[in-house]
Amino acid sequence: MDTATIASIAGKVAYEMFVPTYIKAAYSVLSSSQNDVKAAESQGLATLEEEAKKQKIVMEFQAHQARVTQELAIAERIAASHEVVIEEYYDDSGKGHIGLKADGEAISLGASGEGRRVTKRVVRFSGWSGHQLPTDEV
Repeated sequence: MDTATIASIAGKVAYEMFVPTYIKAAYSVLSSSQNDVKAAESQGLATLEEEAKKQKIVMEFQAHQARVTQELAIAERIAASHEVVIEEYYDDSGKGHIGLKADGEAISLGASGEGRRVTKRVVRFSGWSGHQLPTDEV
């Protein structure tokens, strides 16, 4: 066996041992989407725009799945914790104004708006209760 083969095998073993599954999945999805984009590029602008729309929908779906997974992980950790502190602040507010002004021979129309968004979420866990986390084993 030559050095290149040994290095390749060692790299594959290290990849399998040390890279978390979610990183592998993200890398796989990104590689696949890059291949789809490259294929669409060669077929023209209309195909590329269609591929971009498709990927946007897929990414929104994956973002939703990630949020659900995060909430489930937090719920499991809450169930197994001795003490949990949760602080959440949400404030979405906005104002808008539309105006019409007639002054002699001139008419002016205007619109303005402003928005404010404050979001803070802190979840702290301490210790472990005697409660066991659920496992997928049967």
